[in-house]
Amino acid sequence: MRIRAVRRLPVGLLGLVLLCLTATELPTALASVPSQQTITLPSAPSRNIVHFTGHAPFNTGQANIAFDDATGACDGTNVALRDEHTVNVLVPVPPNPALDVLIRFEIDWNALAEPSEDMRLDLFGPDGKLVASSDSSQFQESVDLTAAVPGVYSMHICAFQTGPTGQDYTGVVSAAVIKPSATPVAASVQPPTYRQFEAPKGTATAAGEPSIGNNWKTDHTFFTANTSEYDVAFNDKAGTSRWTPVNVGSPNGSNITSLDPIGFTDSVTGRTFVSQLLFVCSGAVFTDNDFASTTPSQGCGTGINGFDHQTFGGGPYPEGAGPLTSYPHAVYYCSQAQALVLGNAGCSRSDDGGLTFGTPVPVWNGNCTGLHGHVRVAPNDGTVYLPDGNCLGEVGIGVSSDAGQSWSIRKVPGSVDAQSDPSVSAGSDGTLYLGWADGTGRPEMAVSTDHGAHWHVSDIGTSINVRNTEFAEVIAGDGNRAAFAFLGTPTTGSTQAATFGKSKDGTTFTGGRWDLYISTTYDRGAHWTTVDATPNDPVQRGCIWNAGGGNPCRNLLDFNDITVSKQGRVMVAIADGCVPPSVDPIDSQTKKATNNCVASNNVSANGLVNHGAIIRQESGKGLFRKYDPTLPTTVGSRPPHVQKPTSGRSLAPTGLNAWWTGAGLLLLFGGAGRAWRHLRHNRL
Repeated sequence: MRIRAVRRLPVGLLGLVLLCLTATELPTALASVPSQQTITLPSAPSRNIVHFTGHAPFNTGQANIAFDDATGACDGTNVALRDEHTVNVLVPVPPNPALDVLIRFEIDWNALAEPSEDMRLDLFGPDGKLVASSDSSQFQESVDLTAAVPGVYSMHICAFQTGPTGQDYTGVVSAAVIKPSATPVAASVQPPTYRQFEAPKGTATAAGEPSIGNNWKTDHTFFTANTSEYDVAFNDKAGTSRWTPVNVGSPNGSNITSLDPIGFTDSVTGRTFVSQLLFVCSGAVFTDNDFASTTPSQGCGTGINGFDHQTFGGGPYPEGAGPLTSYPHAVYYCSQAQALVLGNAGCSRSDDGGLTFGTPVPVWNGNCTGLHGHVRVAPNDGTVYLPDGNCLGEVGIGVSSDAGQSWSIRKVPGSVDAQSDPSVSAGSDGTLYLGWADGTGRPEMAVSTDHGAHWHVSDIGTSINVRNTEFAEVIAGDGNRAAFAFLGTPTTGSTQAATFGKSKDGTTFTGGRWDLYISTTYDRGAHWTTVDATPNDPVQRGCIWNAGGGNPCRNLLDFNDITVSKQGRVMVAIADGCVPPSVDPIDSQTKKATNNCVASNNVSANGLVNHGAIIRQESGKGLFRKYDPTLPTTVGSRPPHVQKPTSGRSLAPTGLNAWWTGAGLLLLFGGAGRAWRHLRHNRL
């Protein structure tokens, strides 16, 4: 997950900042070259581009917070801590609604030459309000806009970590009009149907970044919500679910505190892991008996690990490799780091079922940003895959055919990097499915039969008029079957802007409704069947913040999760940001529920919560053909919300115990500013 600085500095760290940089030593403001530019949005599918250069002033990271503003953004009154560049966007004619708009603001710098450098981009719109922020703590920051709003935009560039002389960067702004490609819609396929199982009131109330897994041996389903773990049982006839807390024994590293929660179930072996990030490592346990008992895990690799956004995964070994114990599968732990450490991210392997881990191996080596999705292992040959949303501007994956000892990077040509994590999964024969929220706003799916060397790409969003997408999740079953879940909305524009989907007076939502869509293929990605799985209960209204920190629209955090049962039933774990009064927590002062977001479009009724829920397939074909008769062909009288065919794309744009451990290692990870910035704002 992306973690920004909290609003208050510990006295020791603030003292360190003041020693390094006093208010009287702040540099004078610098300007980009040129300082102002104009770009015109084309009227037909094409692209216009302008370039500039700039220099971010010296910053220690903490100085940004101490002297600029309380949140550490680039929007404070102290201009000496930032560089600025203004762009006048011209829209000569109203854009054709059948075409996509992509206006991209980007800065780049040489992270390999200066691996400890780190910058942030804040974009302000013609109304002077913050449109979006990009703060990935890597070598590139960018903001993508999918609406043509003319006027002057201001790019604020500040450093969270630089050397004494500051940091040079290059900038590029592009304005493109794109003809989206048609979704290959399946004919004569009965669409699957889904039911939403909301956690009961008071249960899984802090479910940002949930995890889900299913034990194929016992059919137990596990849901991870922060430091809580639940065994969820379903009553299909009644349409209800029972959420039983598990992993509630003596305090251990997986149930006390967390900077990042991750759960993982190896469905084949039935072993379930619960992992909680404790900055430089993770506290973890695993169970082979559905939490009747647990076994402590080392929790991360031996030696220097990444410090954020960890993921657990596992599967069979490739030919020529094998375990050290009777447990048959390899277990992998991956986490992001800065360029100086592990080449932006590293993965460790366990050969004893997750008891201990080996030395982390670098994955990206500066060719992709450190933030990555969940690690997955192909069930047929043990190939390991790690998806990344930004490999020098394109979506890509890390591929290891030798059990994580070496990695190659394979990108999807024509894709546009986006803020939220991609997701990858391999079917029973190794067919690879990669889904992501493209920078154009569309949900995209790529299928490969050669480990990512070549791809067949489909735009899933055209047929359902989804113009902005977040939180892609993919799971495969048989080689020719896979499901792709994502949050989608027909509203264009910046999904991070506080005004997204709101009326001009800011009192009601006139757009910005996010539903969970699930798209399924039964013919290896040649065609897709897409349904709105939450037609009567939106997952979110309004903005979804991706840049870390304590922004109110960061309630969902960074991702959802997906799994499949032994019978091929798809299940998606979500953090539900739009709930009815029946599950909303009671306000401690008014003694009333604060939300009625499902029924009301009033902004005041939208509490931006993150309540746990599971969207579970209840009818139609699953992901394993041999179990097709298991699920009913239809359930109830609710009609599925299915996609409609449209037409094509012609231009593809080219806890406290962890606190002191983390504080003691600030300088190891590139300085106080960078390390502090990655402490989670809502976990301490």
